Order: sequence, then C-alpha cells, then structure tokens
Amino acid sequence: MSVPAFIDITEEDQASELRAYIKAKGAEISEENSEGGLHVDLAQIIEACDVCLKDDDKEVESVMNSIVSLLLILEAEKQETLIESLCEKLVKSREGERPSLRMQLLSNLFHGMDETAPVRYTVYCSLIKVATTCNAIAFIPTDLDQGSVQEQDIVEEG
Repeated sequence: MSVPAFIDITEEDQASELRAYIKAKGAEISEENSEGGLHVDLAQIIEACDVCLKDDDKEVESVMNSIVSLLLILEAEKQETLIESLCEKLVKSREGERPSLRMQLLSNLFHGMDETAPVRYTVYCSLIKVATTCNAIAFIPTDLDQGSVQEQDIVEEG
C-alpha cells in the first residue's frame, strides 16, 4: 500500500514548495532544491520540519503526508535513514503533546510503506513509543491487516 498524493506537480516542485513553506514558518532552510537530489532535499526538509509541528493538526498532517509521499517514492536504500530521522523527530517532538496526531502521522507512514521494508519495524516501534506516552497502547494494531490508528479512536489525556 502507498500513500496517495493528489498533487499535480513534480517531486522536485513538491520539495521546493515544502522548503518554501517551512522557511516561511521560520526554519533556516534554503528555498532552492539541493543539487544532490530528492533524498538530500528530504533530509534537509525533515531536519527543519519542527517549525511546522506547531501548526494546527490538519496543517501538520498535510505537510507531513507530503513529506511521506516523497519518502515513499525513493529507492529503499535511500529511505531508511530518512525514515529513522522522521520517526525520531515525531517521537521526541514536543513529547507528551498531541500524541494522537503523532500516532496518526506514524500510522500513515507505516501503512504507506512496502510491507517487506525492514525499516517498517522502526516506524512500528516509534508508534508504540508515542502510544505509551498517552496510555493508548491498546489502539496500536497487533494484527497488521487491521488498519491504521484513527485519531478519533484515541482520547488524549492531559
């Protein structure tokens, strides 16, 4: 399964728009795409995306799903480090805040990935780490055919 992206622009333009959006939010990132290719652009975007995690849930989910859609088109060997970085950011970002959103983002990534990708384990473990911060471990599917974590399934405490 992959995360569909309903955007009619090239990957390079999408990366450029993400860069511009994140820069406008205050991140120190160039608006120009890297000459190193999409994986370098994504590394820089993921590094700087903290600033957009402060937005409202729908805006954050939109930006993150755009990042995920670009991640998932990369070759598998270029995905691993980037996915690990994104997971670490979502686990540690504003720890204890907005766990249902962070779980939804990780779930979107998890279910968009190739089922045989080894780094999928890292995403699943990240999902569990976030769930434990808000007593929502019961909402983590153990039957992976069961589907994704739905934000409305989780009642945030705090």
